[in-house]
Order: sequence, then structure tokens, then C-alpha cells
Amino acid sequence: MARSSPRQATRRPRSSSRLQEAVLKALDRKRLTQTLKDLVNIPSPTGEEKAIGQYLGEQLDRLGLRVTFQEVEAERLNVIGEWKGTGGGPTLFFGAHFDTSTTGKERHLGKGHRAHAVEEDGWIYGLGVSNMKNAFAGYLMAVEMLQKAGVALKGDLIVAGVVGEIEKAPVEQYEGREYRGGGSGTLYMMHHGLTADLAIVGEPTGLRLQPGNTGYIFAKITTLGVPQHTYSKHLGVDAIEKMLPVMQAIKAWEPRYQQKYRHPFMKPLIGVGAIDGGYPFKPSICPAPFCNLYLHITTIPGTKPMAVRRDLEELLDGLRRRDPGLRAEVEFYLYRDGYEVPRESPVVRSVEAAHRQVTGRAVIFPEPERYAVSADCSIMHDYGVPAITYGAGGINPEGAYGMYYQDKGECLGIEHLVTATKVYALAALDLCSRDRAELTAR
Repeated sequence: MARSSPRQATRRPRSSSRLQEAVLKALDRKRLTQTLKDLVNIPSPTGEEKAIGQYLGEQLDRLGLRVTFQEVEAERLNVIGEWKGTGGGPTLFFGAHFDTSTTGKERHLGKGHRAHAVEEDGWIYGLGVSNMKNAFAGYLMAVEMLQKAGVALKGDLIVAGVVGEIEKAPVEQYEGREYRGGGSGTLYMMHHGLTADLAIVGEPTGLRLQPGNTGYIFAKITTLGVPQHTYSKHLGVDAIEKMLPVMQAIKAWEPRYQQKYRHPFMKPLIGVGAIDGGYPFKPSICPAPFCNLYLHITTIPGTKPMAVRRDLEELLDGLRRRDPGLRAEVEFYLYRDGYEVPRESPVVRSVEAAHRQVTGRAVIFPEPERYAVSADCSIMHDYGVPAITYGAGGINPEGAYGMYYQDKGECLGIEHLVTATKVYALAALDLCSRDRAELTAR
């Protein structure tokens, strides 16, 4: 429910360059850094996003935005803050997800993957610092900068946090809210009425501008065997052994898949992400009666899921011709389409200009493989909102693009956060100061 009215700017308008300068000078580096640490220190695995949602709501309320909570399900809140403009301008959406890539409790991940912020040599380490809690800190500071500079925006500015973005989906024994990701929060938010003219999502692009994403499919291939007991294993058929040529064929298929589905700047990828088979609690059932292989297949915009399914079926048919005893099944359990925003789109041009003004350099567009990292923008695109990703995360202290750094886990350069925050503020100033008709006519 709404909790407050937006704070009104009080100063008179100034020239564009002077106003931009005033906005940039209003950045409070200490508050920005502390806000990010506060966010990282609030655990928010998929399915348990309520506490961090309440924190964001409090911060948006502090800035005078009208705050709305959406209870997606128990312990899961979408949070929407709205700063109403004076009228006539477009609505700009700043969005990010609350849930972290991992839970922070995984046995095989080190202490750098815990929900505890550590600052060291100009970097902050901790679960979610890169993906993507830094975006919330940047959005909050950008709003504060605009307010301190006395900006009166024509358009509305929305800052929102959503649950369930992380690439995951219920399958097999992995059921429950902790597995309901894949954009479920944004899908709920858009389905329940939120809309905008333009959107910027601060995913960890490494200060690169990404005007699109591939889609993706989660697929499960199951091979079936004939179980026995270990003493009579020679009478059975091993489903795990049957899976080995399937896995090899999948890996060999990727170049052909990329040749078939081509795009000017996106490269579809195929990943073998997990495998399981048999009964771990009773390995004396041998050979294993089943084996599951789990795939992450990224798709260029507009790819039909059934086309990819037929490709997989044809691959398995070829293996069956070589081994008539192969029994294998295909199942899809998550699908998101890809999308792209034209380079001449106002939101792309605005972020390009803001990045150049802040850094003195032209913005970089990512390498083709980076487009395989999903974002909620594809769902927003389905609802008619052109959305791009641009964020501070995704660069490590050695200058390489990547979310993790050695055994320290996620990392975020404070200078990169400052840069992204300034870009968000200038892009909001630019886009929300225009007439809506000027942008929608393009």
C-alpha cells in the first residue's frame, strides 16, 4: 500500500550544463558505499526476499517516494517507489532484483560467497554485491542527487526491486519458493499493472551497455536403464553409461546450433550444468535405472522453443540409430524469450551520452557471449517497455570481466559504483526532462 507522497523539488531550473554539474556534485560517496554494505549484509536468497524488500521500502520512503509493496507470496515482496514528475514527461523505470545467485550456505563455496560485506583496497566483497545489490545503492543515490540539486522532472521516475530473477526453476525434488526464479517477480509486477516508457536495469555488465539478451531454455534429458543389484549388474542396462554419448553429442552440437541460429551481435550458447542418476542413498541398485542431464540453452530473439526441441530430438534420433538400446526423453522446464532494443532508442542514446560525460570515453557494448546472461528486461520487453542493462558489477580487481574474483566471491569496485550512479542520475535527468511525445515519436 502507498505510504507517503513524493518530495517536491524547490529550486528554480538552471541551464542544462549547470544543472548536470549540480547533480554530479551532490553525490555522497560515503552514504553510497554504506548503503551497499547494508544491502549486502541482508541475506536475500531466492524465496527469502522480504527483509531486503522492507529495507528498500524504508529507503525509498526516506527520499519521499510513494512506496508500494506487492506480496508475491509468503516472505517475498516486490517493492515499487514512485517519484511523480510535474507532468508531460515519460516514465523511466530503474529496476533490480533482490535475490542472490546463491544462498550463502553452499558447502563448496568459500567465505567470499557469504552475505557479509567486506571493504578492501577500494573494493567491496560479499554475496550480491555484483549481482546486483549495487544497483539499488546507485538508484537511491541518483534520486538523492537529483533532489539535492533541486531538479523538477517532467516525467515520473520509478525505482523497483523484485524477487525471483535468478536463473532457476523448480524441477525434480527441487521444489518450493526457493526455486521460483527465472523472472517470476518481474512477471508478477508487470502482470499486476506496473508499466513505463523506458527502463534501465543495473545488471553486472561491467559498465558496458547491453541493449538486449538472448533468451534461454532449461532442458532435461533423461536416459533410462534396467536396474539390478550389484551382484547381478551384468544383467542390467546402465542409464549413466547411456548418458555419456548423449553428453558428448550435446557438446559437439553447440557449433552447429550457433551456425543455425545467427544474430548480428548475440551468440547463443549451450551449457551442461548438472547431472544426476541412480539412488545416492542406495547405490547397491546397480546399474542405475535413470540419469538426468540438465542443459542451459540460450536462444536468439524470436527462436521458437519447439524448433530447439526438435533439434534435440533429431540429435537423439541419430544416437538411437547407432545404439538401438538407447532410451532417452527430453523435457523443457523453463523458457524465456530473448529481446533487443535498437541502438537509436532514446534510452540507449541517453545512457551512451551519460557514460561519455562521466568517463570521457565512449561506452562499450559487450562481446557476443555476454548476451547469454539473462535479465528481467526480456519480460519488460514482452509488456512493451524498451529496457537496457548497464551496471557497475562484472569487473574484477585485475580488470577482467567476470562476477567472481578468485576465492573472494563477488566483488565491486567503489569507483565503478560511483561511475554507474552518476550515469543513472544523468540519464534520469535527461530522459525525464523531455516531453513524452519527443521520445515516443522515435
